[in-house]
Amino acid sequence: MKFANRIRVEFEQPSHGWLPTKVVMNDFELEMAASNVPVNPIYLLYTAIMDVVNGSEATVWWHLEPAGYYFKFTRPEPQLYRLVISFATDHQQAPTFIYGIKGSAADIILPFCRAIKKLASFKHDEHDWPKLEKKQLVRLTDLISALKNVA
Repeated sequence: MKFANRIRVEFEQPSHGWLPTKVVMNDFELEMAASNVPVNPIYLLYTAIMDVVNGSEATVWWHLEPAGYYFKFTRPEPQLYRLVISFATDHQQAPTFIYGIKGSAADIILPFCRAIKKLASFKHDEHDWPKLEKKQLVRLTDLISALKNVA
């Protein structure tokens, strides 16, 4: 099943706990600088990808101190993924819907996987941004290969 909903995800060079991030979907564009405090959103994203591919819904909190974006990934059908982006001015407020998109794994999941892999290739100190473990990157690489074969 092919969809016209492609996502482009770019993580730029992190610095002092901040990660410049750009997500483009059709007519929607989001630019933010996410914080790795109190949790690393890249680790949350990695975990969310693994969960949603296995059929569980998952949410990634992109903390902006104090506001934040929430990316909720679901898999309503075996070959269909959905991403809903919402925003809250702080973590105690209910998030407000911003944008939603659905598509195949190639449309929704692979762009995030590739962006994580590219981020892992950047040379930076641990104080600038924590890195995923090698075994997590291997698992991500395996997932990319598996999803490409399905697409």
